[in-house]
Amino acid sequence: MAVSLTKSNFMSGLQCHKQFWLTVKEPHRATPLNLAQQRIIDQGEVVGQYARRQFPTGHLIEGYGSGAIQATQEATLAVTPKAIAAGTTCLFEAAFNFDGVFIRCDILQQTSATTWELVEVKSSSKVKDEHYWDLALQQYILTQSGLSISATRLMHINTEDCFFPHMDNLFTLVDISAEVNSRLLEIPTKLDQFKSVLTHDSEPPLAIGKHCDQPNPCPFKEDCWQHIPEVSIFTIPRLDWKKKDALIAQGILAIADFPPGYRLSENQQTYVDAVLSNQPAIDQNAIARSLTQLEYPIHFFDFEAQNPAIPRFNGLKPYEQFPFQYSCHILGADGSIEHREYLHINQSDPRPALIAALTTDISPTGSVVVYHKSFEASLLRKLAKDFPQYAPQLEAIANRLWDLEDIFKYHYKHPGFRGSTSIKNVLPVLVPNLSYKTLNVQRGDQAQTIWEEMIACTDPIEKQRLVDDLRAYCQLDTLAMVEIHRSLVNFVEA
Repeated sequence: MAVSLTKSNFMSGLQCHKQFWLTVKEPHRATPLNLAQQRIIDQGEVVGQYARRQFPTGHLIEGYGSGAIQATQEATLAVTPKAIAAGTTCLFEAAFNFDGVFIRCDILQQTSATTWELVEVKSSSKVKDEHYWDLALQQYILTQSGLSISATRLMHINTEDCFFPHMDNLFTLVDISAEVNSRLLEIPTKLDQFKSVLTHDSEPPLAIGKHCDQPNPCPFKEDCWQHIPEVSIFTIPRLDWKKKDALIAQGILAIADFPPGYRLSENQQTYVDAVLSNQPAIDQNAIARSLTQLEYPIHFFDFEAQNPAIPRFNGLKPYEQFPFQYSCHILGADGSIEHREYLHINQSDPRPALIAALTTDISPTGSVVVYHKSFEASLLRKLAKDFPQYAPQLEAIANRLWDLEDIFKYHYKHPGFRGSTSIKNVLPVLVPNLSYKTLNVQRGDQAQTIWEEMIACTDPIEKQRLVDDLRAYCQLDTLAMVEIHRSLVNFVEA
C-alpha cells in the first residue's frame, strides 16, 4: 500500500476528524503559518539538534535523491534498515512504514541484542497527553515493523533548575512506557477510523468547538469559522466551553440571538447588555478617581521581550523572558511629551545596556503607566535580582507601576472592545486615528521573531529596515497609552 498517512496526520485526526480530512485532502485551505508560528517550528528543530548531543554515537538517517540530500519518505525508508543491518545502535530520524503509515523517530537506541528504546524530543516544559499518543503510534509502527521496544521515553525542556551557561541538564528524560502501552491497543482502531474518514469525498460535518484550539491551534480554523459573526458568543469574557458548546448546538452564535435570562456572571452580563443596547457601560467617577492616582511626570512604558527554549545569557532558564527593547513616552505636567527608547541590535546580552538606559530615561519620581502590569513588573524584578547593582532603581520603578488596563477591566466596557481589554481592541474605539494595521510588526510575538532576524542580519540596509519596524511597533505601544490616557482625561473632565 502506498504511503498516505504520517504521524502529523494522525495527531490531526486525534484532535478533529475534519482537520484530518482537510490536512490530507485539501491542505491548500490551511491558513499559512505566521512569523510567530514558524518561529515555534524552527525552535523545535533547534531543540531536537541539542537533544542529539546527549547521544554521541547517534547516526542521522538522511535520504538521497536527485544528487542532493533530501529527507524524502522513500529515501529514508531505504536507508534505515541498512543502517540497522550495519550494526548502528543509535539512530536519529529513523524511518518506518507499516500499512501506509509513515513515521520518523527522533531517537531510536538499541538497549540489547534484541530490544530498542524509543525517545521522543519535545520543546515543551512538561509531558502532555498528546505525547502519549504520539509515542503510542510510533511504538505500534515499530513493533509491526519487527522491532521490540523495551521502553518509550520523552525528553522535554527542564525549566526548573537549568541555568545558562550550565546546560548539562537542559533536558528532563521521563519514562512514559506505561502510559504509552495503555494506548497501544487503540491505535489500530483509530487508524481504521481515520482511513474511513478519507473514503468520503467531502469533509466531515463537524461543529466548531474547543477542539479548534486544543491541544494545538488548527490551521483550518479561519476557514471553518468564517461564518462566525463579529460580535459573537466567543467574545463574551470568560464564558466556559460547556456553555459555548450548548449554545453552538442550538445554533446560537450571535449575541443578538442570545436567549434572554441566560445565566451569566456580572461582568459577562454587563458586556452582553452593552452589545445589545449598543451603549458602553462606563463608571465615570471611578475612572476619575483612578486617574488622580497618577503623578507627573507620567512615564508611559512598554517592554518587548524574548523567551527562547535554549537560553543563551547568564542566569537565564529555558523560556525565561528577558527584555531586548523598550519605549517610553514621558508626559510633563505642562503637557509636553518626550520619547525615549532602547533597542538592542546585536547578539550580545541586551540586559546590561538596556538597564543602564532605562534607569536614566525613567526619572526617580512620577508614575510609570503600563498595560498589563504583571508583565513589566516581573521583568523589572527579575532584572533587579540578576543585576543587584541596579536593584534599588529597578525595584523603585516596579513599585510605581500603574496599570492602564485596569480601567477597562473594571470601569469602562464598550461593545467595540469585543469582550477584550487588550490595547489592540481598546485603541480603535478610543483613538480611531491610531492603528497597528499600518505597521510591518503588529504583535509582540512577531516582534520576537523580527528581533532574532535583525540581530543575525549582516545586510546593513535590511538590518536597518528591521530596526525601524521594531522601533515603530514599540513606540506605538506607548503612544497608544498616551492617547488613551488623553481620551480618558477629556472624558472625565467633559
